[in-house]
Amino acid sequence: MPICKREGFDLNEGAGRNDTFHDNDLVFCCYITKRIFRDYEDYFRHVMVINSTVWQCEATGKDNLTYEEALKSERAARKKMEQFKPALRAPVLMVVEHARQSAKQTLNLLVAKFLRKRYFIGEEVSVVGRKKTLYTVQSINPDKKVTEPANGIYEETEELEYRLRPIKDGAVAEITVPFSQIRRQRLEFNMENLNMFVKNHVTRVDGILRPKPEAYKQYVTGPGVTFSSIFIGKMPRYSPSKIKKPEPKDAKKQSTLNKFIVPDEESAAKSKAKAKADAKSLAEEMERIRVEKLERLRLEKLARFEERERERAAKRAQLVERVESECDLLLQKSDDLERTDQRMLPLYRQVVTLLPDSMLGDAFMIREFMHTYQGLLSGIDVFRNNLSFYEMTRALHAREVAGPLSDILMVLLGTIFDLQKEEEEECNFSYLKGWRGTPPVEPYLSMFQAARCHDFAKRHFSFKINQLPIDALTLTEVLRLHLLSSGANVTEKAERWRIMYRNGYTSRGDPGLELRMRQGRILRMLKNHPIYKLKFADIIAIIQCLMAQILTYSGTINLIEERMEEMMTAKHEIRALMSQENKRLAALEVSKKKLTQRMQPLINTAEPDGKQALVDEMDKGIAELNTQSDHDHRAHLRQLNELNSRLFNFLVYLGTDRCYRKYYVLESMPGIFVEHSPDIQDTCLEKPPLNRPPSEIKQIEKMPRNRRDLQRYLQKLYVEEEKKSRPNTKQSQENKENQEHRVNGTVEPMEVATEADPPEAAPTQFDLMMCSGDKRNCIVHDPKNSQRQRWSYICQEDEIDALLQGLNPQGFRESELHEQLSSLRSLIVEHVKSCPTTVLDLSNATSKRKFQVAMHAETHRRYDQANMGLPEGTDLNDVMRIHLTDRLIQFERNIFTGDLGRLKVKDMEKWRDDLLAGRYDPQAKLQWGPREDDVANGSEEKESHEDVEEEDDDDKSGASVGKNGKNLFVDPGMHVNIAGQEPGEDIETDEEPIPDLESAPEEVHNLASALLQIEQAIGKRFFKEPYGMKKWDPTKESQRLIRERRLQLWEQSLMEATSYSQVFLHLNILDDCIQWTKSTNKSMCSVCRRGGDADKMLLCDECNAGTHMFCMKPKMRTVPEGDWYCKECVASLGLKNQKKDKKAAKKKRKFIVEEEDEQEDDVEPGEEDQEAEEGAEEEDDGEDAKSVVSSTSSARSLGKVNQRASDSTRKSKRLRSKEIEAAAQEDTDSESETSTSDCSCINFKANLLHSEEKVCEKCFYDGSEVRCGKCQLYYHLECVNLKRMPRTEFVCKQCKTTETQRPRRRHSHMNGDDDDDDKDEPQSKRSRSSRNLLSLSLDKSNGPSNNNNNSSTHNNNNHRRSGRRTNESLPLNSAALYELLEQVMKHQAAWPFLRPVLPSEVPDYHDIIKNPMDLAKIKSKLNMGQYQLNEELLNDIQLVFRNCDRYNVEGNEIYDAGCQLERFVIDRCRDMQLPFRPSGLNLVC
Repeated sequence: MPICKREGFDLNEGAGRNDTFHDNDLVFCCYITKRIFRDYEDYFRHVMVINSTVWQCEATGKDNLTYEEALKSERAARKKMEQFKPALRAPVLMVVEHARQSAKQTLNLLVAKFLRKRYFIGEEVSVVGRKKTLYTVQSINPDKKVTEPANGIYEETEELEYRLRPIKDGAVAEITVPFSQIRRQRLEFNMENLNMFVKNHVTRVDGILRPKPEAYKQYVTGPGVTFSSIFIGKMPRYSPSKIKKPEPKDAKKQSTLNKFIVPDEESAAKSKAKAKADAKSLAEEMERIRVEKLERLRLEKLARFEERERERAAKRAQLVERVESECDLLLQKSDDLERTDQRMLPLYRQVVTLLPDSMLGDAFMIREFMHTYQGLLSGIDVFRNNLSFYEMTRALHAREVAGPLSDILMVLLGTIFDLQKEEEEECNFSYLKGWRGTPPVEPYLSMFQAARCHDFAKRHFSFKINQLPIDALTLTEVLRLHLLSSGANVTEKAERWRIMYRNGYTSRGDPGLELRMRQGRILRMLKNHPIYKLKFADIIAIIQCLMAQILTYSGTINLIEERMEEMMTAKHEIRALMSQENKRLAALEVSKKKLTQRMQPLINTAEPDGKQALVDEMDKGIAELNTQSDHDHRAHLRQLNELNSRLFNFLVYLGTDRCYRKYYVLESMPGIFVEHSPDIQDTCLEKPPLNRPPSEIKQIEKMPRNRRDLQRYLQKLYVEEEKKSRPNTKQSQENKENQEHRVNGTVEPMEVATEADPPEAAPTQFDLMMCSGDKRNCIVHDPKNSQRQRWSYICQEDEIDALLQGLNPQGFRESELHEQLSSLRSLIVEHVKSCPTTVLDLSNATSKRKFQVAMHAETHRRYDQANMGLPEGTDLNDVMRIHLTDRLIQFERNIFTGDLGRLKVKDMEKWRDDLLAGRYDPQAKLQWGPREDDVANGSEEKESHEDVEEEDDDDKSGASVGKNGKNLFVDPGMHVNIAGQEPGEDIETDEEPIPDLESAPEEVHNLASALLQIEQAIGKRFFKEPYGMKKWDPTKESQRLIRERRLQLWEQSLMEATSYSQVFLHLNILDDCIQWTKSTNKSMCSVCRRGGDADKMLLCDECNAGTHMFCMKPKMRTVPEGDWYCKECVASLGLKNQKKDKKAAKKKRKFIVEEEDEQEDDVEPGEEDQEAEEGAEEEDDGEDAKSVVSSTSSARSLGKVNQRASDSTRKSKRLRSKEIEAAAQEDTDSESETSTSDCSCINFKANLLHSEEKVCEKCFYDGSEVRCGKCQLYYHLECVNLKRMPRTEFVCKQCKTTETQRPRRRHSHMNGDDDDDDKDEPQSKRSRSSRNLLSLSLDKSNGPSNNNNNSSTHNNNNHRRSGRRTNESLPLNSAALYELLEQVMKHQAAWPFLRPVLPSEVPDYHDIIKNPMDLAKIKSKLNMGQYQLNEELLNDIQLVFRNCDRYNVEGNEIYDAGCQLERFVIDRCRDMQLPFRPSGLNLVC
């Protein structure tokens, strides 16, 4: 605040400050001082005083200011003082303290001169010529030419050199610059802000300017700053200024004139007195001399005493120095290999597994990575309990195609692809094809080629690399493309985004780019060989690269930061918990003391009879306090263990011992694992120190470890030694007595009755795990020493204690290991109890055989077909070739039997047999790739990255040309440079080297040609995006050419395939781009999205889309004549359906074709059943229902279709409606058989229907009371208009109608009358049994590898569903159920029930809830057609709420959400007239 020059003026006077003001009061406000007055006179007086008074700035001391000017001056001064550099504040205060000046101006000049000549450690400075980069001073070193001053004070600071470290990431390394090249910011240090800082932080004490105590504590003593910690040498010395003390007031008296007066009689008397006084003074002088002599003697004696004291002080100083040096030697830490007080470490158990020692650490690392980032990895659920050690061993031990190794790689690669997609959603990424100003050298050449790899995938596959299908067979090629594309150049915006959100990540630092440049031979081998044939060292290098890439993404970084925050939170909670426990113990002692103080006087004054009762009462009170304290202590220990477990829930690196062995505690594998790695950078010592004797070490162990206690111990020890060495009279007497034992000049030995213990043998350097100085025989530095154990483990508590006892707490490495192990001892001991010693010690044949049996039992269920059913030891290329052949045969069958196309060969059976036998014969001339005329006409696709750039000469030489195409194919891996690269570590020395093939094997080319033929046989209208149009329209020529262009580039890439994995990749891409929903084997209704009721489904003659006749509006009763087209084809293509001919309709007969079996056991993964025209998506259950299955039909239709399938030359053509009419005309003689078999068909269906539950045939709800005696169908009493149970056998209306109309139906068929069609549902227009029978015959010819898995149970279920669909009112109201699910899932209380409960989130959920259910699973089951009744879906919804009620507690957030959501379901079902039965959850709520 400003200071008033007028004495007695108080600006903050207390008048009116406690007044209470109301909203309607009239007040006067002074905005300068922010005060409110009720009275105007007070306000006027205050304003006049403010304006008429002269003020002074408190900070700068400026006077003659107004109040506002003083405030402004103070703000400006405070701002300047804040700009003073923080790194200079501590040196300023230290100089002020040492200078001891009295003048402020002199002090400011000294401080300014001191700061201008020095820069301090930790200060941010700039360098001349590099002003844009800030540096931090790391250390200060004198120039080599400058000698160290004797007094330790560096006066010539201009000759010092400063070592600086850049602050920004990406800058150059540390630099060393002279004093003249360093600068400070001008605003951070100038005389003005220095004067302000000194003025505000310095005070005058006894005339000397000294720092204020609070400021000195804040900047110097508090942080522990010393001059040696911020600058080299000692603090300069300054001559202190003289303190000017005020002169005392001299009270001088006025002189008199007595000495000028003439003496008189009185002078004689005075002379006598003077003589007497002189005699007295002489006596006093003599006395003074005597006293001085005595004083001189006393001083001499005192000087001798002080001399003795100085000698004693010198001895004490020597003793203290000796004690301090010994304490430093015993307590000061040093390198472990230079210590002389080492103790022996315990021997550990060696890890012996099926894996080599060099691979064991990588195996542990992979398991720990997948365990740590389990929630981040995609597809980790393939491993039931995460990656087990058995699966890890099998992955790195066995050569398999679809084994655990493929799952590990797919999990890691899939995670990277998911992270890339998340990154692309957050930032629009595009890759640069040019150099962007970078020189054409590594790594920029590889980055440029990586960007071209992305273009390659987009050009030839029409997909991004992270969108390619991944399985065990395509993994090699997808992984190769990913590694080749790693580190691609991106735009500047994307690069800035990566630096910001991926912790400074750039394309140059991509681990995949580093793998490409250092181990390019791996990528070369992946071009021709599957990854499973590579050396395990190369496979591990790829896995490490993938894991390193995962760690660079923002999701992983955020997860690590969250864990670090959790760890810091746990540490803070532990400190708070320990503080609370200490307070509790202190409160306990206080309570005991109060109880004792209260009871002790009563006990002392009590009578003898009552004293014992009071003592017992006091003891009882103390016992109760101790009991409560024990209970609280146990609770404290539980909380402490929980917090420590949170700290321990990750990989813990404990530290390193004296011989550089590393100690780990793994979360995935209980135990302490010790690694003695061969890659040690240290070298053998020239003169390794010898260890002390064991007795001396034991004596050192007994010494206290506290420095103060150790000092006292050593002082006492050295004083006793000095006393023993000092001679005394008693010792001299003993010496005289000893002279009597001399005889003839010799000494007779004295008899001693003590027995000396044999000296303990000193351990060798090898036993101590210390350096021996000989590199050829050193356990520490010789990696080939036979006694070294690469991996060992500790699994018992006594072994941990022995390790703690053997570690040296004064060694640099072992002290940290000892501290870490001691703090986590209780958790580690509990952790290692479950160490699986049976899998870590396979040193004998029995344990190895048991491990192999256990590994087979653990992994056999999942990986039984790891080599596709082929015997173990089969070459992996043969495995992939045989499986690829089977896949191609099956793929061609699905195309043919699904009426999607037909091979253009003369003999299809011969083509298949030749392909299976390995003698491929195309039977035609193959053509592929972009056509020359298309290229000339400029029909290249503009949107699919097909603008091929001009290649270098190398590119042209390595490119390939199709049969009809242009040079467009350039393999992205041809530019990988392997010159100068050293091969990786050979882990298995018995492995044969893999040949590096430059050309594709003939078998690969043949199978690629076969796939090319199959692709060219598929109708173009059956392709999806990007190879087909979203809606097939032949009139859109430009879109058709673009799609054909994409397919031609796919063909060109296929014919350049050099490995089976590449062919598999092309096959899967093609498989995913086929509209399998248009296959006749998987026809689904476009209205209800169901695939059942095949006998009531019409197939479009243009697009194969199916539609139930009962789903049409209006419902279709009879099969239309001729070709029939769906609504979409009619609307988009302009097709027309023929009108019904009544005469022809009379002559028609019905083909009864039973429903196709919809089992999906032999389906393949990856297909998405999606109708692009409808815009509706269906969830796939993980496999493609493309496999052809046979369906049952009536005996009449089976015989006829078999005859047509065997006699027809065009086996691939579908049965059109005209062929059905022709067949009906040919079979008019057998109509009577068909009519008579109708009743038997009904009875057959009825026997299959309701075999387990009493479901009413009318309303399709259970709980029926009556049953028909003929058809065995159930009904409710009210559904058949009965009031009570009938006394006789009940016959339903349908059976009665069948009996009465049987002759009439026979007569009507004979006359071609179809009046009875009004009561019976029409049969299907098109039969699919011919295709199914053909597929069945093909499957049987192929043998067990392509067998059919149909069973009678599935057929019965299909009959049962077909029987339920005969009524007009469907039992499954799909539209209403979809609407209900959509509304329920969008409800605000549905969030806990939208997805399954994960065991990682709620570990005990599946122990309590045996039948979990969620809304997503219900919707999936509805999409897949697993519900037959409305009640089945509603029961699953009810199960969701029952599980919620069973697991959660009333009042819980999820419990309340379940109550709210169930009430909403009840209301919606009531409105939709759906029979939903509430659970007990809503009743409780």
